[in-house]
Amino acid sequence: MAMMYKSLDEQMREKLRELPDKPEPVRSGKLERMFMKKIDPDKLYPNPDDEFSDPKIGPNASIIENYSKIAKKNYALGFDVYDEEIIVTKLKSGQIMILNGHHRWAGALRAMVPKVRVSLS
Repeated sequence: MAMMYKSLDEQMREKLRELPDKPEPVRSGKLERMFMKKIDPDKLYPNPDDEFSDPKIGPNASIIENYSKIAKKNYALGFDVYDEEIIVTKLKSGQIMILNGHHRWAGALRAMVPKVRVSLS
């Protein structure tokens, strides 16, 4: 995982800079939606329009810490990292942007788990 030694703020700024100015979601094909079930959290991008990405509001550190602990424990036991999937969409640029689950994503990054369950819309 390339980002494991950076702070969450650094990771967020870097990820947001990598996104196009106006991210354009595209409809994923049925097969792609069926087969994309788990992905490396480093390959996900935060939604710039979500309050999680807003510097004035931003992420909640205690929620992220809680999700990180859950992810570490579940991964160590061989279970899925979280019960609930992170909802994502594919962008015209090919990147995969989070629609719902930013705190779970940040917890997975902090826990350094290799894969999280996603639901591609």
